[in-house]
Amino acid sequence: MRSLAVCLATICGLVVTDGQVATMPALAQGSTHIKTMPPAPKPTASKPPAKASDPGSETKSAPTPVPAGPVVADGASVTGDRALTRLALDLSGPVEYQVFRLQTPDRVVVDVTNVEFTIPAATGGKGAGLISSYRFGAFAPGRSRLVIETMGPVQVEATRLIREGARGRHRLELDLIPARAAGLSEIEVAAARDSAARLKLADMAPQPAPPKPSPATPSAPLIVIDPGHGGVDSGAQGAVGVEKDIVLAVGRALEKALLASGRYRVMMTRSDDTFVPLERRIRISRDHEAQLFISLHADSLEARELAHAIRGATIYTLSQSASDERARRLADKENAADLLAGAHLPTEIFQDDVKSILFDLMARESAGLALNFRQFALKRLRGNIQFSRDPQRSANFLVLRQAETPAVLIELGYISNPEEEKQMLSQEWQRKIAGAITAAVNDFFAKGGSIFR
Repeated sequence: MRSLAVCLATICGLVVTDGQVATMPALAQGSTHIKTMPPAPKPTASKPPAKASDPGSETKSAPTPVPAGPVVADGASVTGDRALTRLALDLSGPVEYQVFRLQTPDRVVVDVTNVEFTIPAATGGKGAGLISSYRFGAFAPGRSRLVIETMGPVQVEATRLIREGARGRHRLELDLIPARAAGLSEIEVAAARDSAARLKLADMAPQPAPPKPSPATPSAPLIVIDPGHGGVDSGAQGAVGVEKDIVLAVGRALEKALLASGRYRVMMTRSDDTFVPLERRIRISRDHEAQLFISLHADSLEARELAHAIRGATIYTLSQSASDERARRLADKENAADLLAGAHLPTEIFQDDVKSILFDLMARESAGLALNFRQFALKRLRGNIQFSRDPQRSANFLVLRQAETPAVLIELGYISNPEEEKQMLSQEWQRKIAGAITAAVNDFFAKGGSIFR
């Protein structure tokens, strides 16, 4: 019997030959690939994909080499119905890929090697047939990810990578059919563990050295700016933009404003469109002994009929019990970011620290300082931003569980509100908010905001 490593290799590194699709052996019941199908015409929106018959003999030819540089994914489409749904990904060249399912919630994950997505993130907000939505983006070093949310349990009927034309373009297709609820196969579990291991290796890699303070301020406080989401985790969807892009833009503006003051060192948990697990965000803050942690987010409202009426910013601090039901739901959503992205990392930081008496003692001090910073932020942001009806809230956000660092999470507003989204996309507004937060940071440290270490 082949080992899991050998089995896993059968679902990695699929390469298309010139004009042909490489076949794969059938896998065990419940695995990601039940059978391989021959290339089919690209489906149109008006006509669902037809179910193909099993392939016959295959003509062998030399494989097309996978490009050394990034392959661009510049188009995606979903067609079909509840009987058979096809997702197609348009690519500038051939890729190596791996497909597996995840449960609770039901998802199909496609990991692709060395791919850059140029598709607007909002493209995946609406699916068809068995697919409710999908998202895509960077996931781990050298690997990108497509996460497909399904209406319920599905089976991957077929996958194929088709060469289109003479310019080297390819199309990756997945056909999904309904399935009874069933456990994941050993190969799927191994694939999920493999993807988590890649993230863990990246987490264990040497991190960048903390920024050097200017000669005039050798002991300048270190501020960690945490733009939420990133990469495959796009966050909330607006009519035009997505949360991950807006908060990164504000984060960069805040970094620039803080450094321009000459008073602080600054670190970003991400400075580009990269997926960063929640635990790694905390590790960056803890390992570099940050003296203030500011997480930036944008809220959204699922009830679109109320989107025009609900707006306003909110500043959250950590608490075991949420201040209200809205805060609890938001914390649950943000805490599930790693789960929905298919990242299953251990949470030793949380488990070990919560058991520690020292954690409890230091957490009380940092929690009090976080409340102080929130007051300064409310004062400085008022007049520059519209607040929600209750702008001071608290909940059990994982990213705020920091014993040694005062930490706040700022929801900049509702991206689901068209007027507020338009405002958030404005560079002038982003600079104005960054300036107000910088003024609040100045107030905080002027009043003795540094925590004892």
